[in-house]
Amino acid sequence: MAEPAFPRISRAIPVRRYQYGNFAVTVLDDIESPDPVVYRYLMALVKEGQPQPTAFVTCEPAGEAMRGEGRYQLRVINSSMDEPVLADDALGSLDAFCAQGLEIAEQLYSLQDEEPYRLA
Repeated sequence: MAEPAFPRISRAIPVRRYQYGNFAVTVLDDIESPDPVVYRYLMALVKEGQPQPTAFVTCEPAGEAMRGEGRYQLRVINSSMDEPVLADDALGSLDAFCAQGLEIAEQLYSLQDEEPYRLA
């Protein structure tokens, strides 16, 4: 089985940054990509000492299978998975996306004992 492909980003605007345990988290908006997906937001998770993200959480239009749950879906992409995890209309809001994305990061990396800190 092929390894999941991370999003390819031609241009994007960083709109929020967080420190979450030993991860730097950057949220991107206004994304241009050669990928066939139209990204609403991207959350990149970079482990300290690593040059590249170890995972992405994306907000994109819901696929057919999840469209009944909402207009936008969250998809998790890392070295072992690339799959939608939930859909909701509210995910089109930056605040809702960030809250859900950070919750997913907590689950992925066992960050229950950490607090995400929003950076200026």
